[in-house]
Amino acid sequence: MPNNSADTLLQSFRNKVTRNMVWAGAITELLLAGAQLWLGNYMQSAIIFTAGVVFAAIAYTFRHGRIPNYWRLVFMVLLSVICVMSIRENGTIGVYWSYPLLVASFFMFRDGYAIALAAAITVFFSIAALAYMPLNDGWRIAATLSVILALGSVFVVMLGRMQKLLHQLVVTDTLTGLQNRHRVNSVLSDLINNFRRYHRAASLIMLDLDHFKLINDKYGHLFGDQMLKQLGRRLKLSLRVNDQLFRVGGEEFLIVLPETDIKEAVKVAEKIRQIVSNAPFDGKDAQVRLTVSVGVAQLRAEQTWAEWINTADTALLEAKRKGRDQVCAAEHYSAE
Repeated sequence: MPNNSADTLLQSFRNKVTRNMVWAGAITELLLAGAQLWLGNYMQSAIIFTAGVVFAAIAYTFRHGRIPNYWRLVFMVLLSVICVMSIRENGTIGVYWSYPLLVASFFMFRDGYAIALAAAITVFFSIAALAYMPLNDGWRIAATLSVILALGSVFVVMLGRMQKLLHQLVVTDTLTGLQNRHRVNSVLSDLINNFRRYHRAASLIMLDLDHFKLINDKYGHLFGDQMLKQLGRRLKLSLRVNDQLFRVGGEEFLIVLPETDIKEAVKVAEKIRQIVSNAPFDGKDAQVRLTVSVGVAQLRAEQTWAEWINTADTALLEAKRKGRDQVCAAEHYSAE
């Protein structure tokens, strides 16, 4: 099992992008503060320098985690104030800073929040441009900012859809359409947290097709793939709404049963075993009967998700050792 789920890796990447943008803002502001000091604009230099220090403090404080939304908003507001100050003092030259600020808003927040912030920035700078610049220049600035807002909004919407599609591809097994092992970490961690906080039982079912290699050798791998697809459909139809099903190996499947103790989980496992063995599987060129070996384990106190899975896997190996086509439950369960 991977140490990090797809969700965790994606969130870590987003956090890194945001931190790098704040660091870039801090460095830029500190350099501009030095330039204003050299030009003799002491008040502007002090304001810009203070903003740079605040940005650096934010990036450093949250260097190992996610920057909260209110600090991201502080970052954008301070940059907006500095940009308006620059427009007031420098006119057309100062307005150029509004463009990278508008683009940055699409990266600091996600989806509708990014579009809403960008719209507010567009209105804010359009008003500033009309107030501190000649009318002919002001409306052109407002128009170009509106174009960037429209294009950026399309970008944010399309990027959000692409991220959802990419996430779906990462966490989905392409053969069976079931969840794959990338989601196991986060799902089991949530159940462990519920167990420790609310003492809510949870169990795992680990199952493996018996003698699957012989089927592949006799009928071919394409036939074997058909069997795995059919097995996935049977398993999915046999489970409750809140149960979760994963394909975690070639012919190995994991079923997560929230709010389920070991006795109830064994009943579910036996039902699944019978559903698999009682009806034949139809392939393109042949019809075969399949069986599964099943291991069941209830979550124990202080177990990690990896230890929990290992317990279910050990029970599965015991079912195979005893002759296959049967259910074995992990022994010595204790909630103490």
